Amino acid sequence: MSFQQEMGREEIAAFLGRLVQAAEEGPQAAFALARAQVGQFPRCDSLALNVALTLEGVLTMAGREGSAEEREWIQALYRQAAESRDQAVACQAQAMLFGRAMEEGDFAQAEALLDRLPPQPLYDRAQMEARLAQAKGDGDRAGQLLEHQLLQQASGAQTTLLALLELAGREGRRGDLAPLADKAVALGQLLELAPYGGWSVRLQQACLTRDTDAALAALAGLLGSLETPWPGGTSPLCRHLPRKDGAVLGAKLRPGILRELADPDNPTYAFLRSDPRFWDLVGEAPAAP
Repeated sequence: MSFQQEMGREEIAAFLGRLVQAAEEGPQAAFALARAQVGQFPRCDSLALNVALTLEGVLTMAGREGSAEEREWIQALYRQAAESRDQAVACQAQAMLFGRAMEEGDFAQAEALLDRLPPQPLYDRAQMEARLAQAKGDGDRAGQLLEHQLLQQASGAQTTLLALLELAGREGRRGDLAPLADKAVALGQLLELAPYGGWSVRLQQACLTRDTDAALAALAGLLGSLETPWPGGTSPLCRHLPRKDGAVLGAKLRPGILRELADPDNPTYAFLRSDPRFWDLVGEAPAAP
């Protein structure tokens, strides 16, 4: 059997579309299709990276962790991509492997991966592309690039504030929790981020203070936000961004979120699980073993 070496960017994008469609029949169908395609292009590192990213998304949307074999295959794809001669592919794969190493507490491996990553470039490619698009009279493309960049930067700032909130909790700085949470929520409101992020901040704040009523209120808001269309209205910050169907997206995200909330091995929400109001929101309590 002969193997083709590479797939082009457009070919990979088209295949990923088919992969997402296959996932509607279940993760197993997606994995079967992915294995067949990777088998046909075993040396295509970009395909390996994008298949791994997509399959992780498929499992998340299905509310599944995946079998040990599925998880290991995804890791193998990342490891292949991490050795790519294409620096962009290699760096993204290394970043994904870094995240997994941190989750597993393998800090030596995480540090080794971090050392392989180059410093962030001093240039801003998105800004450069937007300038070029404007110069060529393509306002639509420029708007998409700039609005997407603003969304990424604002989301990154909100995520950083959430990390500072968690750090303050671990260091026992209770007086810093409310100001940090308030700033993270206000930032999301100012720049019209998806409301899910703000409710996530409030839930984390309540978990750090073990405030059951506040946590349940935040959890109700968070789950409700999954059905909120975003971007909404006619905001000047998102004139060019596609409006997503909140109900469809929320239905895909909800199983994974509910699984994390109900997971008895997750200590973050342990203080809530004895409250019947928690199960009214999350669903049936898991049967006792």
